[in-house]
Amino acid sequence: MANTNVRRWYLTPCGLDCHSCPIRLRTKEELDYWAKKSVDLEKIRCDGCRSDRRGQHWSPDCRILECCVYARKLEFCAECPEFPCSVLKDWGDEYDHHSEAVKRLTRMREIGVAPWLAQQGMDE
Repeated sequence: MANTNVRRWYLTPCGLDCHSCPIRLRTKEELDYWAKKSVDLEKIRCDGCRSDRRGQHWSPDCRILECCVYARKLEFCAECPEFPCSVLKDWGDEYDHHSEAVKRLTRMREIGVAPWLAQQGMDE
């Protein structure tokens, strides 16, 4: 893990806060939910976007991650000159937790990534 701040490690490029994610934590409630859908519970895993990605990842073909981290070499979408792009806007409209993630990024953009991280206790 390049960054030793665990909370920052689990803050994704798209702004999701996966520190307490029930999929990552494999909570009983989350596993019960997927078991009722007859999903193989071994597939209900995620090592996070900042993992080496050889392990489990919830969205291994994530367009946002590919663009932000691999193509643009950024830590967060808020650092992109095209923020917020149409892909991120559409993604943010899908679920409430996605919308909250985009709001997080928007606040990062407004005050700066470093100050935002410091406010959250996620600075290095």
